Amino acid sequence: MFRHLIEGGISFMLPVYVLYAVNLVLVAILFTGYFRKQPRKNAQKMSETILFFGSFAFLLGILGQAIGIMAALDAIEAAGDVSFGLMVGGFKVSMIAPMYGFMLFIFSFVVWFIYRTISRSN
Repeated sequence: MFRHLIEGGISFMLPVYVLYAVNLVLVAILFTGYFRKQPRKNAQKMSETILFFGSFAFLLGILGQAIGIMAALDAIEAAGDVSFGLMVGGFKVSMIAPMYGFMLFIFSFVVWFIYRTISRSN
């Protein structure tokens, strides 16, 4: 996991990791309050915030990939002839940030959907 932080570009992977941590804390607060039957005025807003952070992590990963690919294409243009294996390796590395962001988005969406479903059934 630490290797992906460095490979994926610390400027985009670090915010994605921070969003992971924030989301996990928010999920813990949301569900502990629900299962303890403590009414929370802001529970709906908190579940939407979880979904927002997941979406933001995914978009941040896509932005990091776009910037990385643009830089790689500039380097390929300057170098001229580049091996196919080197290009594929660079594209593989460019997929790290969006992959982590997408995993957080899926997790956030599932949490949001579950909370919405159980809160409506009560």
